[in-house]
Amino acid sequence: MNVTNSYTRPDAALPSALKRYQELVWRLTFLRTRGAEDDQEPTHEQICDWYRRIPRPPQSSLVRGLGNDAKSISQHFEQLFPDQTAQFGPACLEFGQADELGQIHPQPLLINHDTLAASLSDPRIGLDVVYYDQEMQFFYKEPFQNLYKPVSPEKVQGLYRGLVLRTASSVKNVNGKLNVWAEFRSDKNCRLIIQRAKAILSASPEFFSPTSKHQRIRGIELMERVARRFVSEMLTCEPGQILKLADAYAVFRGLLKQRDLPDIKRSDFKAVVGPLIRDQFSVALRNDLDGAGVRGWKNVRLVQTGPG
Repeated sequence: MNVTNSYTRPDAALPSALKRYQELVWRLTFLRTRGAEDDQEPTHEQICDWYRRIPRPPQSSLVRGLGNDAKSISQHFEQLFPDQTAQFGPACLEFGQADELGQIHPQPLLINHDTLAASLSDPRIGLDVVYYDQEMQFFYKEPFQNLYKPVSPEKVQGLYRGLVLRTASSVKNVNGKLNVWAEFRSDKNCRLIIQRAKAILSASPEFFSPTSKHQRIRGIELMERVARRFVSEMLTCEPGQILKLADAYAVFRGLLKQRDLPDIKRSDFKAVVGPLIRDQFSVALRNDLDGAGVRGWKNVRLVQTGPG
């Protein structure tokens, strides 16, 4: 991983921030889709700013070293995901098996699908994964773009497989390791984890609403968000002025093009923007302006052709 370092001033938080960021990137690698160009890496300053915004774990919970001293899979997940374990219980059912020296080693037997499904999203590391019921789609949040991106169930399964496989080092018995490799990571268990994640990580219909703080790429709510900004920032009330429908429509289409959003039909524009103008300025769309059948809004003026 190559992190751009334009941050020359020493920061005491940088070592801890880099450890957590490296763990985050490891998990995001399972979820991201590679584009034509590589994403630009954040600077050290951006990583430190991000680190200060996410929840601070207990002093004993240092990511990357976390779980490496665990004696069992359940202990590994309890150290790595304390909140999920506290809510849903141990990650798996284990039994003790003695070796030739008489030492007891926990052996994994059955997994707790709820705990492992909940572990796919982890606020302590800055990873947010949700299932949006309205569209039956998983989304994950890119931490530095502050945008949610869609992700396939197969990629979410990949994250689960990676998390489980990484715990295999805590299993000393060969049969136990085989259970982790073959049974816990089987297609059957992966499908069960995804089904449980749809319920545990579900987001309400308002999660991506036009007034929500959560933003995603090319969501249908983006159209209304642009419309709200168009009305609040680019229009003003001015007696005697006329905002022609054709002019407002042309400017709005330009805003959509600037944001790489799909074009909008004139009828849809009226349906989206008309109620917002009525609420903001208490005027309705008229068809008799200028005495020539010009359509528009009276006493409203377009103050600029682009947002300030």
